[in-house]
Amino acid sequence: MDWKNIEATLVDNETVFIDIWNPNDSMEDEFQPVFNKVADDHQDVKFARINTDTEPDLARALGVENTPTLMVVKKRMDILQKTEQLGEQMLQDLVEVVRGIDVDELLLRTCPADD
Repeated sequence: MDWKNIEATLVDNETVFIDIWNPNDSMEDEFQPVFNKVADDHQDVKFARINTDTEPDLARALGVENTPTLMVVKKRMDILQKTEQLGEQMLQDLVEVVRGIDVDELLLRTCPADD
């Protein structure tokens, strides 16, 4: 993902899991196959990657300070930014948890309409 397609990616997909990585991250070699496997298992969820070497300004704009970072966005709402590495089962479970989040309900609770 880059500046050219981030807007379309977030608009066209309800849920996006973003692996924000750097080629110098030693943990990335372990996480990339996990990320790809879970992406294959969940075709209804968009999985994208941002390389901070080629897109440092995009990572900064998203508030990412450290890599690797897993960012989860649902209906354009930042749900999670996690810097600890996840194993396959934890990432599978996270996909299911995020599926169950009702962003519209969250927005109503945090921003109630004026009566």
